[in-house]
Amino acid sequence: MLNQVCRLMALAALAATTSVVAGAQTISTVIPFPAATAGISVDPVRNEVYVVSPDTTDTIFNLAVIDGTSNTVTTNIPLPSGASFPAVDYLANRIYVAGCNFLVTPAACSVTVIDGNKDSVVATIPITTTAGGGLTGIAVNPLCGLVYVANASDNVIDVINGRQAKLAGSISLNGNSPSAIALNPVLNLLYVPYGTNQTAVINAWTKQILTTTTFGNATVGAAVNVLNGNVFVTDEEFNGSSLTGVLGANGHVVTSVSVGAFPAGVDVDPFTNLTFVASPLSAQVAVINGSNNTLQATVPNVHAQYVAVNPATELVYTSGQDGVTVLTEK
Repeated sequence: MLNQVCRLMALAALAATTSVVAGAQTISTVIPFPAATAGISVDPVRNEVYVVSPDTTDTIFNLAVIDGTSNTVTTNIPLPSGASFPAVDYLANRIYVAGCNFLVTPAACSVTVIDGNKDSVVATIPITTTAGGGLTGIAVNPLCGLVYVANASDNVIDVINGRQAKLAGSISLNGNSPSAIALNPVLNLLYVPYGTNQTAVINAWTKQILTTTTFGNATVGAAVNVLNGNVFVTDEEFNGSSLTGVLGANGHVVTSVSVGAFPAGVDVDPFTNLTFVASPLSAQVAVINGSNNTLQATVPNVHAQYVAVNPATELVYTSGQDGVTVLTEK
């Protein structure tokens, strides 16, 4: 019953942001920051954007809150050193930021919980002090209040009870190291690239790996189209073809799309059925048309590694060397 309720709630929440098919993409504005920005996430309900912003010494970190209407920074929330990846629970108005401070021994990895109503830190949850790859991604299910953290140091997906702001368990990856994580809240499935040629599909309810798909050689990013179930996985290779794989909801490979060199961050607008892939080495964003899974366009002069789409406003936010670049979907 709970599973059915979650699916209905997901469809209802997403239907509120339905929009029309997009056309040409252009750079709308660039929001400057003192240094290169890290992970980025969008709250489509409140039209706010959250981006991790280190200072020039890479020791002081903030979560910059951007007003999506004016595309200006409204406040900065202090974060632990090494913070990297934000995720938004737009129903509870909470933001979760994962990261590791590798400047201390042992490394301190944690998730910071932020109250979006007050723009203040609620809690900092220690995750691991194990040496290794650290925390490499985070995803939140706003319907059920659970947060999933890709832990490449312990080779697990840590599960956080977001309402209680505490660890609630973990999902074994059988010794594999996650490089990213994406969630389909309708199906409650997790998609976890291993940084190799493997991507795992996990049932978040049972905490079981359903299948492992073979694609690419260095899979590092993933995003889900929650309306048709397709999953887009970036293959970050220095040599060979630069591809984004298109997987079905059950993990089978549908096709692959050639994009710019060293593709990294990826996000999807399920209503325009467009996927945006940041390629920092080629300084461009590739636009994939999900109706036929082909490259529709490329937007040049975008030096970014991370991507977040606001389907309510049809704006795309990229994060990286130039701060935050805002693209229009049409």
